[in-house]
Amino acid sequence: MTILITGATGLIGQNLVKSLYKKNQTQNKKDKIRLLIRKRTGSPFREKFIQWVTQNGVEIYWGDLKSTPDVLNFTKTEDPEKTVLFHCGAIFNFYQPFQTLYDTNVAGTTRVLRGFHVNNIKKLVYVSSVAVYGSLHHSNGRGVTEDQPIDCNQRKSYEQTKSLGEELVWNYSKKFPERLITLLRPSGIVGGQGVTSDIFARMFFGRYVPLPGGGSEKISLVDVQDVVRALIYFSDFNIGNGEAFNLVSFTPTLREFIFELGLVMNQENVKILSIPLGVFKPLLYISKIIRAFVKPKENSLFLPILFDKLGQEVWIDNSKIVNHGFYPKSTLSESMYNFQQFLIQNPWYAEEKFSIAL
Repeated sequence: MTILITGATGLIGQNLVKSLYKKNQTQNKKDKIRLLIRKRTGSPFREKFIQWVTQNGVEIYWGDLKSTPDVLNFTKTEDPEKTVLFHCGAIFNFYQPFQTLYDTNVAGTTRVLRGFHVNNIKKLVYVSSVAVYGSLHHSNGRGVTEDQPIDCNQRKSYEQTKSLGEELVWNYSKKFPERLITLLRPSGIVGGQGVTSDIFARMFFGRYVPLPGGGSEKISLVDVQDVVRALIYFSDFNIGNGEAFNLVSFTPTLREFIFELGLVMNQENVKILSIPLGVFKPLLYISKIIRAFVKPKENSLFLPILFDKLGQEVWIDNSKIVNHGFYPKSTLSESMYNFQQFLIQNPWYAEEKFSIAL
């Protein structure tokens, strides 16, 4: 089998590559793994991974999702009927302009679909996101299921480009229902390097964390290892016609999550400062006004996505994927422990990501 992976240097991609490589070694398999990687200078984490890939003989195709020839050549294999394409490539960023995200998350997905079609690849597993549902506010005691329509008109750049990208995949699957395509919608990803933990880490002011309403609302999270396990699981099943699955490992309250994150940050006696929702909501509007006039820095505290997610009584239902036979294994404590180990091995990360700016 040939396995093609876009977004190989990202959080999901790196863990997926290493899991597939380990599977080859332990099960004496001879699957060929090919990665689409851009030639650029990146973080120490990225450069260390590329060095590991090179040393272990994993094939690298140097190219860019923004180049049609690159994607077409990357997806060309000797035996397309025994080829699986994992499309993990996307810019997960809440600071960059819409067009930058669009060029990769939407136009890049168009090129991947073209390569998938032209080269007649057997299976596509597309990594989407629960961000496609847009802003949801409810307290009816039920989680958001896959029946919830995706929102392609939302104003936030990342969320909108993921919605538009998924819409492309849906439209393709309707036009070619015989093609095997599975869509995976992870919730907020934690464990190891992860933007979800980075954002919430900025809320720590010493041992104090301000939370709207006391942090009793639920927050749906998924450990990166469960994402990898789900990708591999669905690559083995002939599920077609754009079947989509939410993916959640655990749904703690925000207070519970902050407590576990506090242990990772050596803040063992975290004190929650409850902020009434009537006071908190104006902060959301203030953050949006600030962002309309001031370009956010990479570690900005006044990030609309942070304020928008807090105070929501929304959680994601993943019963569909469980009923299909996939059971997430990770726990919140295990996930936070893995995140802590990542920080110990990469001390530059906390200093760069957890500092607060406007």
